[in-house]
Amino acid sequence: MLLFISRVLVSKGVPLKATRTGALGFIGATIISALALAGCSSNEPAAVVSEANSEVTTQSEVLTVWLDESEALGLESVALQFESDTGTRVDLVIKTDIANEFLGAGDNAPDIVLGPHGLQRGFLSEGLISPFSLDGSETRFNSGAVQAFSHGGQQYGLPYAQESIALVCTESAMPKAPESFQAVLDVGLAISLNDGTGDPYHLYPIQTSFGSTVFEVDETNPEILNLALGNEEGLAFANWLSENSFLFDLESNNDLIKQQLIDGERGCWITGPWSGSWFTETFGEEGWNAYEVPSAGGQVSRPFLEVRGAMLSARAVDPGAATKFIVEYLGSDPGQIAMFQATGRTPSNLKALESAKDFKIPYQFGLTGSNAVPRPVSPKIDSVWFPLGEAQMAILRKDDDPNLLWRMMSEEIAAVTGD
Repeated sequence: MLLFISRVLVSKGVPLKATRTGALGFIGATIISALALAGCSSNEPAAVVSEANSEVTTQSEVLTVWLDESEALGLESVALQFESDTGTRVDLVIKTDIANEFLGAGDNAPDIVLGPHGLQRGFLSEGLISPFSLDGSETRFNSGAVQAFSHGGQQYGLPYAQESIALVCTESAMPKAPESFQAVLDVGLAISLNDGTGDPYHLYPIQTSFGSTVFEVDETNPEILNLALGNEEGLAFANWLSENSFLFDLESNNDLIKQQLIDGERGCWITGPWSGSWFTETFGEEGWNAYEVPSAGGQVSRPFLEVRGAMLSARAVDPGAATKFIVEYLGSDPGQIAMFQATGRTPSNLKALESAKDFKIPYQFGLTGSNAVPRPVSPKIDSVWFPLGEAQMAILRKDDDPNLLWRMMSEEIAAVTGD
């Protein structure tokens, strides 16, 4: 069995053949550096052993993968394993503008492309990616991350990293996960409202705890069906906002919230992993924790989930070989661990997440994202953010009856989306 070993890749936009290196001390330093950029600290990374089946054959002599530099660092060793097992070389091509280059690649398109799940909107509309089977490996990943690449009952990508917001509290204010939403209010909850312009993204975990979602979603096929804001659950959330407007600082922003946390005026903040380094610098590694947002409305709080993964090009020379590389190699537990060690991004794979337990930011935000739902990739979502934010602010200011304001907002969005 071969070890997955990574090294720094410096190629920009040209094929890079995966090559072996034995500089273990240098490798460990580069992995630690990558994790440090993500707000992590590390001991020597554990060796990762291939689980791939060596009794495989492929038709293509070369697979081409487009990805970013940190992803290339993680995939080089995986590519070496694939070449050793199958005889097919994997060229890792680092791109800085994957979306636009892939849309215009034509016959020069790669076999595999890595990127955020939001890119699927353009890729699918242009017929640039093809569905493939995960062969039962879905249970090894966060279910929301798998759903992010599922459309029309077919799978268009395999996830490897995710990002979602959580309730982040100082240790002194909330030393363990709150048992109720009231417990959070008791120590002071902060949500940035962007200087009075609103922030429906960060309010969404509270909104969903009332059963209110932006769109109606089929759990077995997460296609956007119809706008769902105008239902009774949405009105329940609107009335809660009105009744609890005193909890919110309407002119709040990130800088103000940080000072409130330092001064002890607020104990918790709904924010994302991008704030983890600030918490560590300000309160120390043990001075804060990330928790799931407790329910304000009686149902499970579900923040939006952003996901990165691998997609199969519709122009793949050998779709079978490309799918094998995605599912059995990149998608294996060792492959996913190698990707985390190189990128520092929160893993979607459950074993890779467990391997990250010594790294507070990706590990805690990974755990709190277990109930998150993929941010919709439909163009309809673009028509939602501004009116929803405006309506929420109008309700918090008590400009009018919350039911009226909420219905007006829902009707305004429906007129644009055609729902």
